[in-house]
Amino acid sequence: MSNSVDDGAFLSGAAVGSRELRFCFALTAISAAVFVACIPYVRAPMQPSPAFVAVYNAISTLNDLTTAIILFGQFNILRARALLLLASGYLFASLMSAVQLMVFPGMFSDTGLLGAGPQTALWLCVFWHGGFPLVVILYALLQDCSHGIAAPPRISIARAVTAVVGVVLACWFAATWGTESAHLLPPMLDTTGFTPWQRIVNLADIVLVLSAFALLAARPRRNLLNLWLMVVMGYWFCDITLSSYLNGGRYDLGFYAGRIYGALAASFVLAVLVLEHSRLYRSLAIAANRLKGRATELLRANETLQSEIAYRKRAEERLRQAQADLARVSRITAMGELTSSLAHEVNHPIGAIMINAETCMRWLSHEVPNIERARAIASMIVKDGTRASETVARMQQLFDNGAPLRELVDVNDVIREMVILLHGEAARYAVSIRTELMDDLSPVSGDRTQLMQVLMNLMINGMEAMSDADGTRELVIKSEHVEGGQVAVSVSDTGVGLPPLLATHIFDAFVTTKTRSVGIGLSISRSIVEGHGGRLWATNDRSGGADFRLTLPIGGDAALADRCA
Repeated sequence: MSNSVDDGAFLSGAAVGSRELRFCFALTAISAAVFVACIPYVRAPMQPSPAFVAVYNAISTLNDLTTAIILFGQFNILRARALLLLASGYLFASLMSAVQLMVFPGMFSDTGLLGAGPQTALWLCVFWHGGFPLVVILYALLQDCSHGIAAPPRISIARAVTAVVGVVLACWFAATWGTESAHLLPPMLDTTGFTPWQRIVNLADIVLVLSAFALLAARPRRNLLNLWLMVVMGYWFCDITLSSYLNGGRYDLGFYAGRIYGALAASFVLAVLVLEHSRLYRSLAIAANRLKGRATELLRANETLQSEIAYRKRAEERLRQAQADLARVSRITAMGELTSSLAHEVNHPIGAIMINAETCMRWLSHEVPNIERARAIASMIVKDGTRASETVARMQQLFDNGAPLRELVDVNDVIREMVILLHGEAARYAVSIRTELMDDLSPVSGDRTQLMQVLMNLMINGMEAMSDADGTRELVIKSEHVEGGQVAVSVSDTGVGLPPLLATHIFDAFVTTKTRSVGIGLSISRSIVEGHGGRLWATNDRSGGADFRLTLPIGGDAALADRCA
């Protein structure tokens, strides 16, 4: 059967429990006891009652028909061929019971309807009680290979309709053969009672019933439907044995007792199916209530989630607004820092220009002007003005993402020039500057003004870091060759060093250790060094101060190096 649907919700898939086994054993034991008790009195004559026969056949017809309808409905769900066969068997039993009632002598006429003769009712009873056990045998054999029919629902309905039509035709054939061709069949009733043929034919029905019971009991995986079919086969055995094999004729004790067993057999599976459907309906109602409660919980959770989503959207909107405001403030702050940095770097050449201009004026204001000295000082003024202009131009070029100028630069010359330029700053902070420059240092390829800007920033930072330091205030600048074809420059101070938490973030924008600085100078310096293909980092010196080191690749243009030399 199709395990995708039938997972124990139907009799055909429900496992047998101890409670069901005990109940079936109790019914079987009681039925067996009554059966054994009836055997000694099985041929005792009793009052004829056609009404009893009518009630029996009506109960069998209605119960078997209802059972067939339910099984057809389960087949439409499970699509199992064994269920289709069993439903057809119950439909056959229902129709045969109705036909047998119509041809029963003395029921509607002395000989029965449909042109029935004295043997017709007996043979239809044989077909009835032998056909259904035969279907049960086929059902038991077909269970192992009865997979679900992989077809659309309309195909399953068509198969069920075909089965119904086939059952009707089989019943029609049995009824017409049993009524119109009775002379072809051996007689089972004569003036003295049942003939030996009646015993033989009904013995064949008993063998079929016992075979069906044995096959159902031998199933490796017994389900509730198989268990109740075994009980039904047990009652059919009692019915046929008492009413058609051991008794002496119609309307004796065996006849009535057997018919009662037959009515019970037709009722058991129907009763269990009805009870199982009630159980399923109750489970469905409980599940529906649980789903309803779960749906209510999910609705409430969804409303809460929607509220949280709306709150998060408002929070995200406020966050975006705050970020926009922060970005605007950061731009304003950065512009102020850039302006301060630019003014700081331009103030040095401007200060030198003012001093040289005053000196030039003094030389020219003498009674005998010293033209040569004035001319030399004027040249220095022009040089300082050019430096200031280049500083502004290089700063603009840096933030316009323009391509920097590239030339071979002697790093030692840059260091010496910056020492002279920052001599006044060193005196202001009472700092002595010491240089350890490597001889024959290879030039690097870069922008001289930008490299001067980086070195000036590192030197001024070192001087300011020692402004509150006690003891010796010394700024040491070294240059040397390092592996990888690079020139290294270090600027070390004897200040308080870098805080541990800021050592790795000191080059990030807006990170600073100064109270009156935004913290963009080192970020610009690193951008310049990395733009030259180098690297800039900082560590704490063993003496307690900070050590800023940068590396730059050596210039590879030999011809330009020769021209510079």
